[in-house]
Amino acid sequence: MNKTVQWIIWVLALIAINLPAISFASFALFGTSEGTSLFSIDYLIAALIVMLANVINLQLFIVIKRNHYKGFIYGLILAVMEAGSLYLFAFTFYMPWMIISGIIILAAIGLLVKEMILKK
Repeated sequence: MNKTVQWIIWVLALIAINLPAISFASFALFGTSEGTSLFSIDYLIAALIVMLANVINLQLFIVIKRNHYKGFIYGLILAVMEAGSLYLFAFTFYMPWMIISGIIILAAIGLLVKEMILKK
């Protein structure tokens, strides 16, 4: 696969995952009172939501830089599954979709660790 196409797919995955992730993070900040410090637990939860959702994007970025096609395909499958589960949860509020999304994020963390262990 052409590297330019991989970068375009990565940008699309970045946008597709961050739209619901930022929505969930802003919902986590809904009850925060005005003037709350940036170092409060509410902002930490919001930041963790966005960071955990973007683990697969980090993995895709690394495999594109390393030109590891097989890892790119695995990461792309997880990115599509994660984006789909986040959107389904956002539109239906059916809790199993959030559990599936959590499982996908754990798989993405495993894939990222595997990719970091692999040396090129």
